[in-house]
Amino acid sequence: MTVLIDRLQTQLAERADDVMMVSLADDRSYTGQEIANLVADLADTFRVAGIGKGDVVLLALTNAVSYPVIEQALWTIGAIAHPIAPSSAVTEIKSEFDEYHYVAMIGDDSFQEVLAGDEQFRAQPVALCEWTLNLYHNTDVAPAGMPVDDLADTDLAVILNTSGSTGKPKRVGLTHAQLFNSATHIGESQGLTNADATMVVMPMFHVNAQVISILGTRLSGGKLVIAEKFSASKFWDAVADHGVTWASIVPTIIQILEMNETAKQRFDVRRAEMHIQYVRSASFSLPAESLAVFEATFGIPVIEGYGMTEAASLIALNPFDAPKAGTVGLPVATDIALLVNGELTTDADVAGEILLRGDHVITDYVDSNPSSFYEGWLRTGDLGQFDTEGYLTIVGRIKEIISRGGEKVAPAAIEGAIRQLEFVKDIVVVGLPDKLYGEEVTAVIIVNDGVTLSETNMTKAVLEHAATTLSRPARPTKVVFVTDYPRNPTGKVMRHKLVEQLAQ
Repeated sequence: MTVLIDRLQTQLAERADDVMMVSLADDRSYTGQEIANLVADLADTFRVAGIGKGDVVLLALTNAVSYPVIEQALWTIGAIAHPIAPSSAVTEIKSEFDEYHYVAMIGDDSFQEVLAGDEQFRAQPVALCEWTLNLYHNTDVAPAGMPVDDLADTDLAVILNTSGSTGKPKRVGLTHAQLFNSATHIGESQGLTNADATMVVMPMFHVNAQVISILGTRLSGGKLVIAEKFSASKFWDAVADHGVTWASIVPTIIQILEMNETAKQRFDVRRAEMHIQYVRSASFSLPAESLAVFEATFGIPVIEGYGMTEAASLIALNPFDAPKAGTVGLPVATDIALLVNGELTTDADVAGEILLRGDHVITDYVDSNPSSFYEGWLRTGDLGQFDTEGYLTIVGRIKEIISRGGEKVAPAAIEGAIRQLEFVKDIVVVGLPDKLYGEEVTAVIIVNDGVTLSETNMTKAVLEHAATTLSRPARPTKVVFVTDYPRNPTGKVMRHKLVEQLAQ
């Protein structure tokens, strides 16, 4: 038994009669004993289905109490969970199946119709408590079904997709030990105890929800209050009703709460009943004015941090007693150095690429990528600098990845999809500044000669095509038509110059 499984089981046993998870979708509460029983029953179901150690199961699910139950059941039998967006197109899922030989998928009800009749997906409905899970076996792959006797802390527990500068998602594999270490460091840095409760509004296929919210809370013995998705009008009522003490969110959510009149009214009505102490913000930079407005409006501190999938969501966090607006705080259980002109430094006021090491940081990708490492350090692709007190500020990105609402998307993958349209001669996808979502996914298109379609019709075609070929965060929200791009002497598109032109 790994340290992660042992701690999860111990917490459920120690709080057998206490509410450990709450589903906001149906206002159902689950005690530690109920969760433990569900995990055991589901693990047995997976074993009978032939799933065992080393088998990978895709999870394309909306947030629900069943999500962490499914993952713990998979870990118990030595299998690996690979969460992906529930909005993922079937073509993306089939690509994962075909390229990596995954044995199964558990998907939302929305997949029932689109997968019906597809011989590659053999459906096996799984009844568990009041749930019915949609388990689909990959008929092209036989599960290993290996026993779990020799499961080790160094074995993979989850695979999460992230995006590389080439546009092809990198698969980040996190071990049982890395998840345990990160969640433990998170609990310690935030002082979490079994008296804490967090509301999970971030999507559970995202490392933020996976590690900071779910495992950070569970390993501390706290309670999870799980929302299917974020709702501004219902947020503060849920905080008050369920004794929520903190939440991990992104700047987009913070700004929506600031602007939503219903949210502000419900906060005023329920404030006296709340126990919330702070919100934690990450994924992309929160504008200083937005932080100030939130704290002035709600009187709740915003603690900014920095994480990434490759570090199991933990790199730095502002100290509660001395936060600095505009920074991501101080390193937390992570070695951080800056790569400047081929040298590693921690000197103040020098900008360089952020490099990482730690007991929760990967040392390679599932598909080996040595170029992402430097002398044993992980290269983040982010530019940062320290101040004289050791606080870290993110000053830019080396990579061309677009960050929209906390989700990172690769331009090349989007360009490849949109380029399939007949009227597209060339396309460059960039992120334009957006106050609400951080960046707006913008498709900048050069049209083929002789095309007679109007820009309105072409824009409609782009958006419709994206809706069927790309996951929701990767779909362009803006389409611009140009005659050429700014280029360097070799003809390569200068993306930063293009962004500057479009932003004018």
